[in-house]
Amino acid sequence: MKIMLCCLLLATLFHPGQLTNKSRQSFRVIPIPKRGGYSNFESIVLMSEHDMDSFLRKTATHVGQEFEDALLNAKLDFSKEALVLLRHTEGSGSVQVTFETPILQGTNLLCEIRGKPLQGGGTDDMAYYCFAVAVSKSAVSQVELQAIEGGFSARRLAPVVLPIIEKEPAIKVSQPPVKQNHIQDCPTVSVTCPDAGPGGNTPIRFKASVIGGKPRFEVSYNWSVSKGTISFGQGTAVIEVEVTGMDLEGLTATVEIGGIDPDCNRVASCSMAIP
Repeated sequence: MKIMLCCLLLATLFHPGQLTNKSRQSFRVIPIPKRGGYSNFESIVLMSEHDMDSFLRKTATHVGQEFEDALLNAKLDFSKEALVLLRHTEGSGSVQVTFETPILQGTNLLCEIRGKPLQGGGTDDMAYYCFAVAVSKSAVSQVELQAIEGGFSARRLAPVVLPIIEKEPAIKVSQPPVKQNHIQDCPTVSVTCPDAGPGGNTPIRFKASVIGGKPRFEVSYNWSVSKGTISFGQGTAVIEVEVTGMDLEGLTATVEIGGIDPDCNRVASCSMAIP
């Protein structure tokens, strides 16, 4: 007799249909009109008050005021909860549709909608159903809907899995990309020139150097001088300047380098030093 009583007690405690304390804290079924104008949306997860407001604006002319009031009266705390709307369609209005008590399996909330044909045959008019469940964002990672369509004969539908995932903000403040090793990507540009001008009609030679960096394209050279005339080498690293009969003091050669990042220093110059 004692053994039988113990078995009955254990069976009661671990009955599959019984909700545990964790289950009660993980979800709650929100009473809404189960049948109505639910034809213009599918099963959906609403993660924020903004999501729910947007949803109600889009569906207001179909779902009705009673549905909207039921959601608002549920006083959802979207900082901790998500609202899951589970949709179901029957091809006949003569079907009894029930929503079974959800079962929490780990972090998966299993929900079942079951349609059962009524006696006396069915009608051909479509019927749309919806059930609402608020789930804990910390305890439930997804809601799995399993449904049985009643109609004139029962048919199990493919499961629908709805992840409970926080969305990223719709509007992001874009940050400009950070240039890695920008300084290393810039070359060192310099120009060398003679310490003093040669005598006679000998041209004066200036030379540009581009050291290091990562050129984007082939390096080019664009020279200019403050006196005289470039007689040779424009477009190359070395030029010769004719200054016949001119005072060399203040003669400056300037080069602008092409083919490197425009944010880098691309200009260098050198001035003659006259003793």
